Amino acid sequence: MSRSPERSGKEPGWLRSLWPSPHEQLIARRYLIRYRQSRFLNWFAAFSVLITLAIEAYYFLLPGQKTFLLGMVALVAPLCSIIAALLTVLSVFSTVAVVGVVLGVAALTVVMAVTSGFQGEIRNRVIGLNAHVLILKYGLDFQDYDETMKKLLDQPEVKAASPFVYHEMLLAKDGFRTAGVLVKGIDIKRASAVLDMQRWLLPGPDGKPLSLAALSLDQSPRDGGPPLPGLLVGRELARRLKLQSGERVRLVSPLVGLDWTGEGAPARRSEDPPRVQEFRIAGIFSAGFDEYDRRLLMVTLPKAQELVGLGNTVTGIELRLRDQHVDAARLIGDKLVQFLGGPPFRSVDWEELNHNLFTALRLQKAVLTLVLFLIILVAACNIVASLTLLVVEKTREVAILRAMGMSAPSVASVFRTAGMGIGVLGTSLGLVMGLLTCALVRRLGYLLDAKVYMIDHLPTDVSSFEVAFIGGMTLLICLLSTLYPALRAARLRPADGLRMD
Repeated sequence: MSRSPERSGKEPGWLRSLWPSPHEQLIARRYLIRYRQSRFLNWFAAFSVLITLAIEAYYFLLPGQKTFLLGMVALVAPLCSIIAALLTVLSVFSTVAVVGVVLGVAALTVVMAVTSGFQGEIRNRVIGLNAHVLILKYGLDFQDYDETMKKLLDQPEVKAASPFVYHEMLLAKDGFRTAGVLVKGIDIKRASAVLDMQRWLLPGPDGKPLSLAALSLDQSPRDGGPPLPGLLVGRELARRLKLQSGERVRLVSPLVGLDWTGEGAPARRSEDPPRVQEFRIAGIFSAGFDEYDRRLLMVTLPKAQELVGLGNTVTGIELRLRDQHVDAARLIGDKLVQFLGGPPFRSVDWEELNHNLFTALRLQKAVLTLVLFLIILVAACNIVASLTLLVVEKTREVAILRAMGMSAPSVASVFRTAGMGIGVLGTSLGLVMGLLTCALVRRLGYLLDAKVYMIDHLPTDVSSFEVAFIGGMTLLICLLSTLYPALRAARLRPADGLRMD
């Protein structure tokens, strides 16, 4: 038996030492399964599986909004079915070890999908309301932006470009409802090719979809009077100030009354009063990103320049890169600045514009992943305990096998195979449970408080690489957890086992 005649002999030597032979797999399988089958347990497992299939079919196939309670039932039912099904096949110790791995892998899969979903959702919203790269210029004299845009559009990485103006102002309604806002002036003709604003615009009062072109139309407000230019306002800001489409509001530019010498001297008051301009609410947008929905306003570029009072100058140029270059926005921005001659030009990419936010999200994902890997380590301890008890229980049987000629490496391979069987089964079921939970969350549409979480729903983004990483790391941990019990079994001497009562 020490020669392992069941092996074909055609495998490489290292593979023959790692992959168990058929008789080793047979013994390992015998150690894991139940000795006595329970008819009641078999019927209960079959009934549980049928109920679970019915619940999942109702949850996923029938239309309509699902409740949180139903979502919890659809989550718990598969787990109960898995436990019942495992008990019909495996021993209690093996079932506990498998369920531990299932819970750890499922929890890690869901958390990584949710954190990736947060990153992706915030990234999409940030890119939708901002360009991939901003080209800025030190000082307040960026007047040659048309010529600069022509140069940038000749670059192969750049898909579209548009000038913009950013300025902090004060929005007022009825003289007493006010809020500090960030006004963005955009070029209507060019901005639509750079920004993905169209999908965030809410339908108008008549139910028709809006477009950025609504900003360029001067129309009379709802309370009458001369035509006024339009502006777009975020949903949270509109709710806070009780704004509706067509209403009259005022924008105040308080910094216009400051005299900027442009020579490094501090600003000083000038004789010009702050500029005030009346506008009409042309539409409301909802990016689902609280920072923008609460503070951002959009007007046409000429109106923003008029309010700022700096003539035909802009804050910078927004660039949309081709799809394959979005993740390399920082490198491409630096390259474009060098192409323009370096300072006074500088670039800011979409991630740097929200550096603190994306850094916090990455740190949160790393910490949660580390913490949840501890759950898998706990499950691995269950495997160690189960196999150690199995070694103690099978001491006499192992001694008989050794006396019949089975080698110590073959004995170690038996228990290593049993542990890896638990790991493979637990990892597979855990990934299934994790993916099912992600699908349940996506179907449920769990709402969040945008003031706290910055987005208004719980997103999930399942990455095939992350799923493979979780599966591979779990299997590696399970393999390492089998080494001690396997070595302990291999060190048993036939005489010691046969002397036991």
